[in-house]
Amino acid sequence: MLESLLFILLILVSVLFIIIALITMLIGFLKKSSALKKTALTIAIIPIVCWVLIAFWYLVTLPSFNKSNMKNFAGTYTSNISKNKINSPKLILSEDGNYQFDGLEGIGLKKQGTWKTGGNDGLIEFYDKNGNLSEWASPYDNDDGYSLSFEYRGTQDFETIIFVKSKHE
Repeated sequence: MLESLLFILLILVSVLFIIIALITMLIGFLKKSSALKKTALTIAIIPIVCWVLIAFWYLVTLPSFNKSNMKNFAGTYTSNISKNKINSPKLILSEDGNYQFDGLEGIGLKKQGTWKTGGNDGLIEFYDKNGNLSEWASPYDNDDGYSLSFEYRGTQDFETIIFVKSKHE
Protein backbone atom coordinates (compact mmCIF):
# COMPACT_ATOMS: atom_id res chain seq x y z
CA MET A 1 0.00 0.00 0.00
CA LEU A 2 2.72 2.46 0.98
CA GLU A 3 4.73 1.42 -2.06
CA SER A 4 1.80 2.26 -4.35
CA LEU A 5 1.28 5.64 -2.74
CA LEU A 6 4.97 6.45 -3.08
CA PHE A 7 4.89 5.37 -6.73
CA ILE A 8 1.87 7.60 -7.43
CA LEU A 9 3.50 10.52 -5.60
CA LEU A 10 6.72 10.19 -7.61
CA ILE A 11 4.78 10.03 -10.89
CA LEU A 12 2.70 13.09 -9.96
CA VAL A 13 5.77 15.08 -8.92
CA SER A 14 7.56 14.16 -12.14
CA VAL A 15 4.57 15.13 -14.30
CA LEU A 16 4.19 18.43 -12.45
CA PHE A 17 7.86 19.32 -12.90
CA ILE A 18 7.82 18.26 -16.58
CA ILE A 19 4.94 20.67 -17.17
CA ILE A 20 6.76 23.44 -15.29
CA ALA A 21 9.97 22.75 -17.25
CA LEU A 22 8.12 22.80 -20.59
CA ILE A 23 6.37 26.07 -19.77
CA THR A 24 9.65 27.63 -18.62
CA MET A 25 11.40 26.38 -21.78
CA LEU A 26 8.61 27.78 -23.98
CA ILE A 27 8.84 31.17 -22.26
CA GLY A 28 12.64 31.01 -22.64
CA PHE A 29 12.31 30.46 -26.40
CA LEU A 30 9.72 33.21 -26.78
CA LYS A 31 11.83 35.72 -24.85
CA LYS A 32 15.09 34.34 -26.29
CA SER A 33 16.45 34.02 -22.77
CA SER A 34 19.22 31.50 -22.22
CA ALA A 35 18.82 31.85 -18.44
CA LEU A 36 15.20 30.63 -18.63
CA LYS A 37 16.26 27.74 -20.88
CA LYS A 38 18.94 26.71 -18.38
CA THR A 39 16.40 26.99 -15.56
CA ALA A 40 14.01 24.73 -17.51
CA LEU A 41 16.76 22.15 -17.98
CA THR A 42 17.59 22.34 -14.28
CA ILE A 43 13.92 21.81 -13.38
CA ALA A 44 13.84 18.78 -15.73
CA ILE A 45 16.36 17.04 -13.47
CA ILE A 46 13.66 16.46 -10.80
CA PRO A 47 11.51 14.13 -13.00
CA ILE A 48 14.64 12.24 -14.02
CA VAL A 49 15.49 11.68 -10.36
CA CYS A 50 11.92 10.45 -9.72
CA TRP A 51 12.16 7.96 -12.60
CA VAL A 52 15.56 6.74 -11.45
CA LEU A 53 14.13 6.12 -7.96
CA ILE A 54 11.22 4.15 -9.43
CA ALA A 55 13.55 2.11 -11.65
CA PHE A 56 15.92 1.42 -8.73
CA TRP A 57 13.01 0.22 -6.59
CA TYR A 58 11.58 -2.17 -9.19
CA LEU A 59 14.84 -3.36 -10.79
CA VAL A 60 17.14 -3.66 -7.76
CA THR A 61 15.39 -3.46 -4.41
CA LEU A 62 12.30 -5.64 -4.97
CA PRO A 63 14.18 -8.52 -6.64
CA SER A 64 16.61 -8.49 -3.71
CA PHE A 65 13.74 -8.69 -1.19
CA ASN A 66 12.07 -11.48 -3.16
CA LYS A 67 15.30 -13.50 -3.39
CA SER A 68 15.80 -13.17 0.36
CA ASN A 69 12.20 -14.28 1.01
CA MET A 70 12.62 -17.30 -1.27
CA LYS A 71 15.67 -18.35 0.73
CA ASN A 72 13.75 -17.94 4.00
CA PHE A 73 10.62 -19.81 2.89
CA ALA A 74 12.41 -22.69 1.14
CA GLY A 75 12.03 -25.99 2.99
CA THR A 76 9.62 -28.82 3.77
CA TYR A 77 6.13 -27.97 5.00
CA THR A 78 3.51 -30.25 6.54
CA SER A 79 -0.16 -29.45 6.94
CA ASN A 80 -2.11 -28.99 10.15
CA ILE A 81 -5.06 -31.19 9.14
CA SER A 82 -3.62 -34.49 10.28
CA LYS A 83 -2.26 -35.27 13.71
CA ASN A 84 -0.36 -38.16 12.14
CA LYS A 85 2.74 -36.52 10.59
CA ILE A 86 3.47 -39.61 8.43
CA ASN A 87 0.31 -39.30 6.29
CA SER A 88 0.19 -35.54 6.41
CA PRO A 89 0.41 -33.77 3.01
CA LYS A 90 3.87 -32.36 2.32
CA LEU A 91 4.95 -29.33 0.34
CA ILE A 92 8.64 -29.01 -0.53
CA LEU A 93 9.82 -25.58 -1.66
CA SER A 94 13.31 -25.44 -3.18
CA GLU A 95 15.49 -22.33 -3.19
CA ASP A 96 15.75 -22.56 -6.97
CA GLY A 97 12.01 -21.82 -7.29
CA ASN A 98 10.68 -25.37 -7.82
CA TYR A 99 8.17 -27.16 -5.60
CA GLN A 100 6.81 -30.66 -5.07
CA PHE A 101 3.45 -31.38 -3.49
CA ASP A 102 1.92 -34.67 -2.41
CA GLY A 103 -1.44 -33.94 -1.00
CA LEU A 104 -4.92 -32.60 -1.16
CA GLU A 105 -6.62 -31.90 -4.47
CA GLY A 106 -8.88 -29.26 -2.95
CA ILE A 107 -5.96 -26.91 -2.48
CA GLY A 108 -5.40 -26.53 -6.21
CA LEU A 109 -1.66 -27.15 -6.30
CA LYS A 110 -0.26 -29.39 -9.01
CA LYS A 111 2.16 -32.17 -8.02
CA GLN A 112 5.12 -30.04 -9.12
CA GLY A 113 5.86 -26.67 -10.60
CA THR A 114 7.50 -23.38 -9.70
CA TRP A 115 6.92 -20.83 -6.97
CA LYS A 116 7.94 -17.26 -6.30
CA THR A 117 7.52 -14.60 -3.66
CA GLY A 118 6.45 -11.03 -4.24
CA GLY A 119 2.91 -11.63 -5.46
CA ASN A 120 0.06 -9.21 -4.87
CA ASP A 121 -0.09 -8.21 -1.21
CA GLY A 122 2.99 -10.32 -0.47
CA LEU A 123 1.43 -13.64 -1.49
CA ILE A 124 3.51 -16.60 -2.61
CA GLU A 125 2.48 -17.67 -6.12
CA PHE A 126 2.56 -21.26 -7.39
CA TYR A 127 2.73 -22.03 -11.12
CA ASP A 128 2.23 -25.31 -12.99
CA LYS A 129 4.71 -26.74 -15.54
CA ASN A 130 3.21 -24.54 -18.28
CA GLY A 131 3.75 -21.35 -16.28
CA ASN A 132 0.05 -20.86 -15.43
CA LEU A 133 -0.80 -19.55 -11.98
CA SER A 134 -2.40 -22.49 -10.16
CA GLU A 135 -2.57 -21.28 -6.56
CA TRP A 136 -1.30 -18.72 -4.09
CA ALA A 137 -0.64 -18.82 -0.38
CA SER A 138 -0.42 -16.28 2.40
CA PRO A 139 3.01 -16.47 4.05
CA TYR A 140 3.55 -16.03 7.77
CA ASP A 141 6.83 -15.44 9.56
CA ASN A 142 6.36 -15.75 13.31
CA ASP A 143 8.31 -16.86 16.37
CA ASP A 144 7.53 -20.52 15.67
CA GLY A 145 8.98 -20.34 12.14
CA TYR A 146 7.53 -19.99 8.69
CA SER A 147 4.09 -21.11 7.58
CA LEU A 148 1.83 -20.88 4.53
CA SER A 149 -1.94 -20.54 4.52
CA PHE A 150 -4.01 -22.08 1.69
CA GLU A 151 -7.74 -22.08 1.02
CA TYR A 152 -9.05 -25.64 0.87
CA ARG A 153 -12.08 -26.25 -1.35
CA GLY A 154 -12.89 -29.80 -0.24
CA THR A 155 -16.45 -29.15 0.87
CA GLN A 156 -19.12 -26.55 0.25
CA ASP A 157 -17.36 -24.07 2.52
CA PHE A 158 -13.81 -22.82 2.16
CA GLU A 159 -11.45 -23.90 4.87
CA THR A 160 -8.01 -22.53 5.67
CA ILE A 161 -5.19 -25.05 5.87
CA ILE A 162 -1.87 -24.05 7.35
CA PHE A 163 1.38 -25.66 6.20
CA VAL A 164 4.16 -25.25 8.77
CA LYS A 165 7.85 -25.42 7.92
CA SER A 166 9.75 -28.24 9.60
CA LYS A 167 11.95 -27.11 12.48
CA HIS A 168 15.06 -29.00 11.37
CA GLU A 169 15.58 -26.80 8.28
